[in-house]
Amino acid sequence: MSRQRTVIIFKSESESTDVYAAELQRHSFHPIFVPTLSFGFKNLEKLHAKLQHPDDYEGIIFTSPRCVEAVVKALDKEELSGGWKMLRNYAVGEVTHNMAHDHLHQLFTHGKQTGNARALGQFIIESFDGDKEAPFLLPCSNLAQDTLSVMLREEGFRVDACEVYETKCSPDLSEKMEAALKADNIEYLAFFSPSGVNCAYEYFKSKIIPMDKYRLVAIGPSTRRALESKGLKVYCTAERPTVEHLIKVLINPQESRENLMKESQHQLHE
Repeated sequence: MSRQRTVIIFKSESESTDVYAAELQRHSFHPIFVPTLSFGFKNLEKLHAKLQHPDDYEGIIFTSPRCVEAVVKALDKEELSGGWKMLRNYAVGEVTHNMAHDHLHQLFTHGKQTGNARALGQFIIESFDGDKEAPFLLPCSNLAQDTLSVMLREEGFRVDACEVYETKCSPDLSEKMEAALKADNIEYLAFFSPSGVNCAYEYFKSKIIPMDKYRLVAIGPSTRRALESKGLKVYCTAERPTVEHLIKVLINPQESRENLMKESQHQLHE
């Protein structure tokens, strides 16, 4: 029987971690999770005040599970005003969609099939049939890229962005990395966010370990661009942040590269 190939996954602990571990092991990969980031919440009183007035908004947009968590913390055991359920609410990806449903009194969000902010922005623009008079409430992090806000504003939408959490490198990163790098047969490093790339890159640089001795896997286009901006070669890119998409590109990296070639050719001709 062939040895399991080790994948170090730079991903924060979440409800999906067990699912990732079980599925990867089922496909003969040995996953090691290294949380690269830590989060601190802020402006929750300001967010709480906004959440009391759903009538002032078109809906709420969640770009990550952390944004849902910020709303839960801001409400502090209060129930989310029922008015939000009548609005057009959106979430990037299934994990965020499920978290909003489970923790915000079954709040339904559209867009769970999208895997990143750009795809969600495109989905909102194409499917929206309202009058765009009221803004969307957009809880976000201090590192949020403006992709979604810019896309929506260019199409005449209004966005009320509220910075509700700060993203920093995890204080345990060095210790967890040292333990992870002792594993046998490490073949892949898989990154889930540009900020995760930045924190891991600083660690490898400080220890003088070349990252490109491993196969680098990006989850989503913005993470791929973050790796490439460091002069690193990306082995393959998963289209969406799900374990199925990750396994698919680990098993068949060629398909990922072909999709990237088509995407870059498409952008050249736009």
